[in-house]
Amino acid sequence: MADWWYWTKKIAREQSRVAKINKARTSRKIRKMYRIRQRRFRHAVNAMIKMLVEYASRNDISKIVVGNLKGVRNNHKKNRRVSSMVNNFWSFRWIIQRLKEKAEEYGIEVEEVNEHKTSSICPFCRTKGIRKYRGLFYCSMCRKVMNADVVGVLNIAKKDGTIIPSPSLRGRDNGVVTDPLLLRWDGCGWEPRRAVSTRRMSTLEARISPLKWGECQRELCGIIS
Repeated sequence: MADWWYWTKKIAREQSRVAKINKARTSRKIRKMYRIRQRRFRHAVNAMIKMLVEYASRNDISKIVVGNLKGVRNNHKKNRRVSSMVNNFWSFRWIIQRLKEKAEEYGIEVEEVNEHKTSSICPFCRTKGIRKYRGLFYCSMCRKVMNADVVGVLNIAKKDGTIIPSPSLRGRDNGVVTDPLLLRWDGCGWEPRRAVSTRRMSTLEARISPLKWGECQRELCGIIS
């Protein structure tokens, strides 16, 4: 999330400033910034969970299946940026617990399944595919290009017993398989974005200004209640 990285860089700059002044490792301001970062992250997660569960309820979905990411922290040691995000930002257990609590209010079951290799095998023919630029997955057997995250979702669904139709049906090389609906956090809620932009975001675009008192309070109360 751009918002998390914005606050992480802001904290790092303040830590560097404090260290130069009095060689301290922390301060009241730094501790406050850490709390703000965590609060904003949890607000975004709660909003996402509420939206997903309410969507499932409206569409009579009785079970939500998610991948079990146990051991994910051990798989990103070579990538410094990803490792930092996974170890400091990705609170998987907390997210799943919040999802289960919210789903229970609507009578919806949440099940975790092992997602090992779910994004590297074609969900239609079970052939090992090729990962391409921007998370695209190519199956040489089906000759289909798909979004790697969608491939993972379909394989997780198959593990739960869902029947995945043949790629020859309904033109499965188009639509959600290659161009899934994206959501972007705007500081108050998740907004849909259909297109995937390959252009790097500038610092100004990535920055989300801090929530002021009174902003999103109604939404926030509804999310955590």
